[in-house]
Amino acid sequence: MASGQTTNAFICLRVPGTLVDALVDLQRDCQDRVDPQHPEHIHITLGFVHGADERKLADVRTLVGQGEWPAPVVRLTGEVRHGSWSLQKDPAYRYDEDVVQKTEQVRLGVEHSPELARIQEEITQGLDIVEDGFWPHVTLGLAREDFPAAEAKALKLPSTSGPAPSVDVQKEVSPVAFTLLARRELPSA
Repeated sequence: MASGQTTNAFICLRVPGTLVDALVDLQRDCQDRVDPQHPEHIHITLGFVHGADERKLADVRTLVGQGEWPAPVVRLTGEVRHGSWSLQKDPAYRYDEDVVQKTEQVRLGVEHSPELARIQEEITQGLDIVEDGFWPHVTLGLAREDFPAAEAKALKLPSTSGPAPSVDVQKEVSPVAFTLLARRELPSA
């Protein structure tokens, strides 16, 4: 990154491979409605760092690299939501609870365990990230077209769970593509 340049980055919890595999199977079941999130990008976002320069990215890497966290178990709650941070920037966009709109994310809730809460709190507090209403989730994919939210909520979600393998720092390349900047492996129980 050139001097003076900034980028958007985020800190995330990786999802265990067994759950990723189960989510890929689910993606196949709804591929006519949802453009799937690439398996290697399925994660739980812990905090965003908007407009980060090299100094801020160094702070993020240091905090994550020095983190001493247990591996939280990643388990879906069964709750399904939809929405879009990028569409919210468009004044013409109106969220509709009953309709998953084209390009909105289909999001699957993840159990908010004490271990997950500790990691998220230490990261957001350590980096002065303001995170209102943290709801841990994984993104299944982006809606290909408008469809009833009831269809998303009726998906048969996997019950597979397992310990998170790592906390990563990633740079946003696009809404669905990211570049790994740093990784902190988590000890499994």
